[in-house]
Amino acid sequence: MNKDTIEKFPNQRKRQKDFKCSLGFAMTVIGSKWKAIILWHILKTDSIRYGELKKSIPNISHKILSQELKNLEMDGLIKRIAYATIPPKVEYISTDIGKSLENILNELCLWGKKYMD
Repeated sequence: MNKDTIEKFPNQRKRQKDFKCSLGFAMTVIGSKWKAIILWHILKTDSIRYGELKKSIPNISHKILSQELKNLEMDGLIKRIAYATIPPKVEYISTDIGKSLENILNELCLWGKKYMD
């Protein structure tokens, strides 16, 4: 992660100090039970609304989905776009950093399918 990104997301600096290897750090960013799944669904579309995302991942609670979306945004992997409409409209899109994980997540998905068989 470059210096500009670390300054933009200061919580990354602390998490980087917790690990001596980059894999450990990477797993803190995408390694929760739901983060990679949420990001994968966001990457499949140009933008996705909260309700569509919740329908795509029916086993996740609203609380956890909201919390993980905030974490993904804080980590710079997704962007939340709020529209000033009634009713309020919010969409999520992946950032360039998030898009850089697309091939990795697709490979993990393929590996999971093979392993499940």
